[in-house]
Amino acid sequence: MCLFEKPYKSCTLQAVRAAVLLTTVTMKQLVEGFIQQLRHAIEIGERATVTFAGPPYANVVLAGMGSSGVGGNIVQSYVADKLSVPVIVNKGYSLPAFVSPNTLFIATSFSGNTEETLSAVREAMEAEASVGFITTGGELLRMAQENNMPHIVVPGGSGQPRASLGYFLVQQLYLLYYAGLLDDTFKTELSQSVNLLEEQIGSIKVQASALANAFQGKLPVLYASDAFEPVALRLQQQLNENAKQLAHVNALPEMNHNEVEGWQCPEKLFGQPVVLTMKTSYDHPRVRLRMDLTKKVLEQKKQDVLEVEAVGATLLEQMLYLVHLSDWVSVYLAELNSANPNTIDSINYLKGEISKV
Repeated sequence: MCLFEKPYKSCTLQAVRAAVLLTTVTMKQLVEGFIQQLRHAIEIGERATVTFAGPPYANVVLAGMGSSGVGGNIVQSYVADKLSVPVIVNKGYSLPAFVSPNTLFIATSFSGNTEETLSAVREAMEAEASVGFITTGGELLRMAQENNMPHIVVPGGSGQPRASLGYFLVQQLYLLYYAGLLDDTFKTELSQSVNLLEEQIGSIKVQASALANAFQGKLPVLYASDAFEPVALRLQQQLNENAKQLAHVNALPEMNHNEVEGWQCPEKLFGQPVVLTMKTSYDHPRVRLRMDLTKKVLEQKKQDVLEVEAVGATLLEQMLYLVHLSDWVSVYLAELNSANPNTIDSINYLKGEISKV
């Protein structure tokens, strides 16, 4: 059971409010509000009264699509050395066979109506997993309330799932904490991350503007260590949805075992990509070496290779620093592309057509 700041009223009323807000709030303003969103998300997590009645957990499944899913990817990477049980991120309709009563299953959906996530939730319930929910409303909230299941409601006024990553990510951490799997160290690190972003916002905007200019008219190819691949994925998704531009992601060291060899053909494409390597102090020393050597290989192909270094003392600080930098890159690039970052016409078209079947 969960108590939260404002009682849920109706999906219809929520949709109307979101539609009104979208006429006045731009994606750039939503990105500007990310720091405050993190503060609010912490408040929501602290006020939630969530109880999990399940047995000791053998595994954790974080289910979600889009921004909900990439939030799960970031959490999965962050808790990798903190949880004694494996964590997977499920992005699809079906669940792996190991899901059981010993599984903690956390479903995240902005609308509460994401069909892949709803399908996975039903399978998790059939498997008698311990299920928790993070949503603004919709079918997920109805299921949570009707079945008296743990849930946290987050604000949906923006109408933009990708502008709610702070809410998703923070509440996933709190649910892991309330389930007894994660200690409270993350709370201090979250607070420190907010302070860091406030201190670094000027530098973040300057870097983001420079990267947006470098990306314009190019194919951004984004490389990071395996631990930070979810952050590179966030940048890719934001470039896709906000700037309406393609991008590609891969991680080191895996990239050195295949993709690096692909930088040979077709030669007529050389010069079209621009490579960005995301570096952090948490990169394995051998990965840092691989990044430097890979840069030399690519520069021999006359490729532009840019680098950005994460700022922060903790893993979470560096992750959120790069996330916020990425969001700013995407809105600046949207301006350069004369793209409307508030609209997702192709995504909405696909959702509409699929709903007819």
